[in-house]
Amino acid sequence: MGVLRPHYFEIISGRRQGLSFDLIRGLLSLLSVPYFCCVGIRNAYYRLIKAAARRFPLPVISVGNITVGGTGKTPVAAHIANMLIQRHRKVAVLLRGYKGRSIQLDDPQRNQLSQRWQMESDEALVLQRRCPQARVIVAPDRVAGARQAADRGCNAIVLDDGFQHRRIARDLDIVLVDGTAPFGYERLLPRGLLREPLMALGRADIIVLTRSDEIDKTNRSLLLLRLKHLSGGKPVIQARHRITGFTDVKGHAVPVDATVMQAVIFAGIANFESFRRTVEGLGVQVLAAYQYPDHHDYTQEELAGLHDVAVGLEANVILTTEKDAVKLIGRWTEGAPAWSDLPEGCRLLVLRLEIEFDAESEKILNDAVDRVLER
Repeated sequence: MGVLRPHYFEIISGRRQGLSFDLIRGLLSLLSVPYFCCVGIRNAYYRLIKAAARRFPLPVISVGNITVGGTGKTPVAAHIANMLIQRHRKVAVLLRGYKGRSIQLDDPQRNQLSQRWQMESDEALVLQRRCPQARVIVAPDRVAGARQAADRGCNAIVLDDGFQHRRIARDLDIVLVDGTAPFGYERLLPRGLLREPLMALGRADIIVLTRSDEIDKTNRSLLLLRLKHLSGGKPVIQARHRITGFTDVKGHAVPVDATVMQAVIFAGIANFESFRRTVEGLGVQVLAAYQYPDHHDYTQEELAGLHDVAVGLEANVILTTEKDAVKLIGRWTEGAPAWSDLPEGCRLLVLRLEIEFDAESEKILNDAVDRVLER
């Protein structure tokens, strides 16, 4: 979300002090009241009228969260999709897409991503890259998207960011909670980052605590207990983001030694600080870091600015995320500044992140998927 700027976080977290910031927080609290009412009415509607949720004659697994911002939905959705593919299912991944653009990533379109980057969802492009055998459908009306998936012969659906999308009934509801920022300052939008009250976690079938390795053991144990309570005793499993290497913009693996990197890093993601910590944890020396709004569309002037910074600081690498890189295909060199002016050996590399579950958590997830497919 483009509105999730650092100063907004500082205000809602309470780090910004003073009368003017107190007044802003008060106004945001007032705006949370109608939001709370709308969410409550909507949830009551779906709770009381079971037929309101459209059921399709194929398994539907939802991956979502209860807060806005990055919790790792895309890699988890890809993980689930690949689990289904391994079970010989023809999978469709449905997502609304940023700004609600309708997209169908058919095979012929996969070769045209460099021309269509401005039109398409970055998550859709990452999902298509990570799950080439799946059909990725971006549609504001996901009921229509599910109907299209069924018409095209798909026999399993993964809903990306589907927890609040209740028009489609699901057989498994997986909800992600970021261990480093679990409850969105415990307040609903716009005063906090909660999409729904915490009691909504009772709808989840499985809760995944992501970035569980980035918090200390005591806080992790307390958080696991609270999630267990909020979900009504549902399984709570743990996951971490694991670095599997570096790629170029097109996703081709590049063997490098992270410990000799002197990098300029940039990203347009919700959890930029986690990205920065991950990079530094590899032994990379971060010379400069640039945070852009989530889903940011980079201009040539911004790319030129990154070029100038890398030259000035004599960086030997520029690092970004896969979500950002898919929007730079065909743009990083074509029509961009004279990249040959960069310091010798400097190039744009992409940090490849995978979601990793411990053995017990992976078993719980596999068993849940198998139960869904047996129905």
